[in-house]
Amino acid sequence: MKRLAVILFVMAMFSAPAGGDRVVLKDGRIFEGTVTELEGKILIELDFGKISISASEIESIERGPTPADRFESRLIEIDRTDADALFELSEWAKENGLLRRSEKILREVVSINSDHSGARRLLKHVKSDGKWLELPAAIELARSKLEAGKHETLLKQLLPEIEKLLDNPKHKRLIRNLEAHCLLRAKQFDRARRRFEELAEKSPAAESVRYGIIAEILKIHPNGMYVLTEPYPPTAMLLASPGKVLKPGPASLARPAVLSAALRDSAKVAVKKGQSLMAEGKTIESIEPEAAKTKYVLAGKCFDKADAIVPLIARSWRVEIARRRIAMITKDRDVQAAKYDALKDELGKRDMSASEYADLVGHMLKALTRVRSDLEAILELAGPYERELVLEITDATLRLHQSVKPQHEILKRKLRELNGK
Repeated sequence: MKRLAVILFVMAMFSAPAGGDRVVLKDGRIFEGTVTELEGKILIELDFGKISISASEIESIERGPTPADRFESRLIEIDRTDADALFELSEWAKENGLLRRSEKILREVVSINSDHSGARRLLKHVKSDGKWLELPAAIELARSKLEAGKHETLLKQLLPEIEKLLDNPKHKRLIRNLEAHCLLRAKQFDRARRRFEELAEKSPAAESVRYGIIAEILKIHPNGMYVLTEPYPPTAMLLASPGKVLKPGPASLARPAVLSAALRDSAKVAVKKGQSLMAEGKTIESIEPEAAKTKYVLAGKCFDKADAIVPLIARSWRVEIARRRIAMITKDRDVQAAKYDALKDELGKRDMSASEYADLVGHMLKALTRVRSDLEAILELAGPYERELVLEITDATLRLHQSVKPQHEILKRKLRELNGK
C-alpha cells in the first residue's frame, strides 16, 4: 500500500498541471486526464499510462477537455510548414506531460529545418563536423576522436557540447573520464590530474579507486615521465610484435600503454601486501582461526584494490583465500556433524523422559543448524569462483540439499511438537 501511495503521488505531481477531466481524491490529490468508469473503478488515462482508482476514494469528478484534446485542436490549426510554430507546440506539449507527442513534433521540426537549434537541443542532438548526431552516437564519436589523437577538437568543441545535454550523473562521469584522458594524451598533466581527482570523489567505489590511483601517479610524476622497470605488457616478449612492446626505461604517461603499465605497477603493490597478509594468516590458522580469518579479510581488501586498478589481476589469490577459508569452515562443519551423529546415537541407547528427549532433540537441531550455516557459508565463498572451486561447490550443494536441509526441517517440526507449539 505504501508503494502504491508513492506511485500515485508521483503521478499526481506529473498530471496536476494538465487539463481534461479533473478527479479530486478524498485525500486531496488531483489527477487530470480522460476518465472512464468501469465496475466501481475509475480509470484515468494519462499521457504516460493509465491508473485505476476505487470510486470510494474519489471526492469529485469535473469533466473537461484533456491536454491531448487541446493538443490535437492546436495541431489542426497550426501551419505544419512553420518550424517555429511547431517547436512552440512541442514545448507546450512537454510542459503538459505529453512527452511522446512533444518528441514526435520535434522530429517534424528538424525535418523542416535541420539546423533548428532549439529542437536539436531538446532532442539531445550534437553537431559535429557539420552533422547532427544523437547523444549515443556523439559519445562514440568522442571515443573515436580520442583514439585518433584529435585532442584539441574534443576539448574545445565536442565534449563541451555533449556535456551541456547530460542530466544523468553516470553519463556525466563518462564524459569527464573522456575529458581527463584527452587532457592526459594532450600532455596537460596538471589539468588531467585535477580531473581524475574530481572523478575519484564522484564515482562508485571501484571506479573511484582507479581514478584516485591515476591522480596519485600524476601527482608523483608531474612532468608525465614514468620509469618502467620491466617490459609491458607482461607477455610482450612472447606474444606481442616488437613495435608494440614497451621497454624498461623512461616513457611518457601521455601514451595509454605507459599509463596501463603504471597502473599495473600500483596493482602489484596491493597484491604484494595482500600476499603478505595471507602468509600471516596461514601461520596462525590452526591456533587462532578467528585472527587468521581477519588476516584473510584484510588481504581480500588489498585484492579488491588491486582488481579495481587492473581488473582480475588478483583473481588467483582471491581463489586461494576462498579455498583456505572453506577449509577452515569445513573443519567446524565436521566437528558439528560428528556432534550431531553422537547425539543421534544416544536416542536408542537409554530411556529418556519427555523433557530429556526434547532437550536432546534441541541439541541435535543446534548442531545441525551449525552444519547448515557452514555449508551455506562455503557456497557463498565459492560462488564467485565456480570454475576453480567446482568440487567444493558440488560437495556442499549435495550435502545441504540431499541431507542437511531435509533433516533440519524434520527436527524443527519434531521440536515444535515436543514443546506443544
